[in-house]
Amino acid sequence: MAGSQSRQDKAGALAVWASGPRVVPAIVALAIALRLALIVLLPLRPFSDAAWYVARANEMAHGLGFQEAGHPTAFWPVGWPALLAGATSLTGSTIVACALVNMLAAVATVLLIGWFVRTAGASEGAARTAMLLYAIYPSPIVYTGAAVSETASTAVAMAAFALLIAGRRRWWMLALSGLLFGVGTLMRAQLMLFPIGGIIALMLVFRDMRWRDAVRAALVVHIALAAVVLPWSLRNERVLGSFVLVSTNGGVALFTGANDRATGEWFEWEHTPLWDKTGIPFAERVERQVELDNRFRTLAKDWIAAHPLRWSTLGLKKMALLWRKDSDAFWALDGTYPAWRPAWTAAQVIDQLYYLLLLALAAWPLFVGARAVLRRDWAHAPLALLGCMPVFVTLTAFGFTGQIRYHFPAMPFVAAAAGIALAEAWRRRQGRSAALSPPSGYDPQAA
Repeated sequence: MAGSQSRQDKAGALAVWASGPRVVPAIVALAIALRLALIVLLPLRPFSDAAWYVARANEMAHGLGFQEAGHPTAFWPVGWPALLAGATSLTGSTIVACALVNMLAAVATVLLIGWFVRTAGASEGAARTAMLLYAIYPSPIVYTGAAVSETASTAVAMAAFALLIAGRRRWWMLALSGLLFGVGTLMRAQLMLFPIGGIIALMLVFRDMRWRDAVRAALVVHIALAAVVLPWSLRNERVLGSFVLVSTNGGVALFTGANDRATGEWFEWEHTPLWDKTGIPFAERVERQVELDNRFRTLAKDWIAAHPLRWSTLGLKKMALLWRKDSDAFWALDGTYPAWRPAWTAAQVIDQLYYLLLLALAAWPLFVGARAVLRRDWAHAPLALLGCMPVFVTLTAFGFTGQIRYHFPAMPFVAAAAGIALAEAWRRRQGRSAALSPPSGYDPQAA
């Protein structure tokens, strides 16, 4: 009798979790509370990349334009400091602006995770489980308090991809997707390469996506993307004297992963004899950034041409390095509160274990999605959409570097797949229908 009552209680709890109207707001509130607690109790000091972004944002907010040391710049993409500058103009404080923008982006990411799980054809319970997994994930919580682009650019990329999926046969939604991809490109330049891969994925996943639909989608999305990016490119040509599509750090990024001392990760090679190969003094790096970018790109291409096997092997190493750990977020805590280093080490261990758990859980749904695409199993093929961003960041690492923070945009999709796996395991244990099966009356092909 007691066992029967226990099973009924568990079934009731599962029903509330899957359909209760207060569950999603509670998950969002938890995500906000955890991030707000860190921002208020452990404010992070901007340093390294974050310090550069904050300085540029403050200058832009005060009408000085995107410049460094009195020289116009495009060394890093303008999107994040421009967003910070706009928010700073409204709030009067860069720190408050950063917290507000990142908090909104974090909430959007949690909600979009639920959308992607449902679109993949999984259950509502799986969607909510995935949202919770990301809400309590330590690394994104810490990143929310840092003045770097990861949190905001990830939310923008997810929203753009969601519009691409939902509007794959509606031109106005494709245009909105392209505009958001353009905004995302101005925050992380490599994102401009994602839409074409995403459209190919849609052709493989949805049976209603034909070649003509794919061509139309590609045209609309890329025209809208160009409408956002090209005005900035023309600005660069005007102030820098050369057409620079987004930023002048592409050659530097390529060279970091293609030189005699390359390890697959970032290292302070600018303080080594490698810099001297450009013939440009380090002190002149800002005013001569276009020339510097071109020289580094040439050096990288020449090295790749001279060492194709070594570069290919190094590329595979970069792909592995990208996923080996998940602790970049804690550098800001360590830098701001060095006296608490043992606590941050412990937090890194917890985060790493949690990260590995997410990867392990996500493996099965992602495999099911890939297998479904190969078998033309239309019911489960949408699961493969969750693998698009993980594959994209992995391929990007091959060409550039395997810095672990570059897997950040993929982690919401990993959490989505992990949530599906947990819901599947729970439902199997309860003898219920599988979470990988579409809910009754739901057709993921019509999503």
